[in-house]
Amino acid sequence: MTTLLFLAGFVLLALGVLVVVGMRLPKTHRAASRIRLPATPERVWEIITDFEGFPRWRPGLAAVDRAPDVDGFPSWDEVCAMGAKVRFRVLEAVPPRRLVTCLAGEHLPLRGVWVYDLQADGDAGTVLTITERDSIFHPAFRFFVRYVLSYHGVMDVFLLALARHLDSPATPEHLSLRVEAPDSGGAEA
Repeated sequence: MTTLLFLAGFVLLALGVLVVVGMRLPKTHRAASRIRLPATPERVWEIITDFEGFPRWRPGLAAVDRAPDVDGFPSWDEVCAMGAKVRFRVLEAVPPRRLVTCLAGEHLPLRGVWVYDLQADGDAGTVLTITERDSIFHPAFRFFVRYVLSYHGVMDVFLLALARHLDSPATPEHLSLRVEAPDSGGAEA
């Protein structure tokens, strides 16, 4: 019984430290990563805008359910392997050069925008740069993103999966990271 109480106390203390450290971390960040892909911008555009096709090449994604368009742009729900569902939507699309998407779900621990910039690289290649602007509201999630996942982590998973889908050994390059003051504007497009 004493061991169980000690263990429970330790877990509560660890959670408390996690939340306190998370509260001291800035809520907003901006990070950018890029990758060189062996496909034309048109082909890369086709893949990254085929939202319902994401589960074929993105790890951990069980399904994508199309949702109603918003302001004439697509929206969709991504369902992870554990069953959680998150809504995304397109804010801007300039084929095959620029795509802006955002988290559109309510009651999420974060708000975020991804800007995809595609540039031709020779005759049959593309440099894809993703810039992420996030505001993370929950202190525990800020701790997780900062110390476990990394600010570039989700972009890296996406870019590596895209490269594998194109049979490329390419790896992402981290271009920038800016962690903003707690009172800054947040994740706007």
